Amino acid sequence: MLDKFRSEYIVHFYGACFILNKICMVTEFALFGSLQDLMKYKTSEEIDMKLRVKYCLDASKGILYLHENGILHRDIKPDNLLVFSLDLNDKVNAKLTDFGSARNVNMLMTNMTFTKGVGTPKYMAPEILNKQKYKMPSDVYSFAVTMFECFGWCNAFPPDKFKFAWDIADFISGKESGETR
Repeated sequence: MLDKFRSEYIVHFYGACFILNKICMVTEFALFGSLQDLMKYKTSEEIDMKLRVKYCLDASKGILYLHENGILHRDIKPDNLLVFSLDLNDKVNAKLTDFGSARNVNMLMTNMTFTKGVGTPKYMAPEILNKQKYKMPSDVYSFAVTMFECFGWCNAFPPDKFKFAWDIADFISGKESGETR
């Protein structure tokens, strides 16, 4: 699927090869790693809010491109937003990557929705965690959590309140209040 994408906001795929029974994908090189890497290794003061907004704007353009082409990403998170530039004057600073979970909803019947939970739980929409049908709005939810973390330069679900991944899933799906146990 990756070889069909042609957007400046999607990581360019060059090809793939097999090395010792492993598939190796060749894509554009992101000098600064992912947004998650940046959040881990740079302080909030080192990355200006205007640049954070630009990262999210670039990501939103990538998501729009996917959705306009009937593609549901299903795993939007800071790890899957690669940072190509720290210069606000560059046209593109960040691009979406990791399309292993992506699905083309146009290839399916128009009334079909997904029910299998795919993605990273803390970025999953409530309908996915509750095993309900979902479509494009689930990507928007994941992107909203990503934006929250990017703008706040923080974890959306602090480890002192959410000790385990299932605590986050329970909170998002409405099964828990988010209070420390």
